Amino acid sequence: MNLSADPGHSFGFTERWFTLGVVSDELLSEMRRKWDTGDDPNPEHYRYGAFQEYLTKRRPLSPEVAISLYELGDTDPDESMGGAMMADILRLPECPPNLFDAAAESGRKHLVRIVERRNKPKGQG
Repeated sequence: MNLSADPGHSFGFTERWFTLGVVSDELLSEMRRKWDTGDDPNPEHYRYGAFQEYLTKRRPLSPEVAISLYELGDTDPDESMGGAMMADILRLPECPPNLFDAAAESGRKHLVRIVERRNKPKGQG
C-alpha cells in the first residue's frame, strides 16, 4: 500500500490526537515529508514519536491530559505501540492513581508489572 500517494495520509491519527494537541497540521506535514523518504514505513512509529515529543514539551501533565493520553494508547490500533504509550504514562510521577487501577485490571502483563513495582514498598528488592 502506497500511503505516500495519499495526500490525506494521517498515520492513524484520530481527531482526538489533534484535539489534545499531540499532533498538528504542521507536524503532520513534516511526517509526510519523512514518509516520502521511505526510511520508515511504520505509521505507528510516527504516532509514538508525536506522543514522545508531546511528553517532552508538556510535562508535568495534568491528570486530565494523562488520562486522555493513556486512553489514546488503549485505543490505538497497534496494540504494542499503544501499550508502550500507556506504560510511559504509568511511569510518570504525576500519573493519576485511577490509571493504576485501570492498568491493574487491563490484563496487559507489562502494565500490571509497572503497577506492582510502583506499589512495592521502598527498600524491598
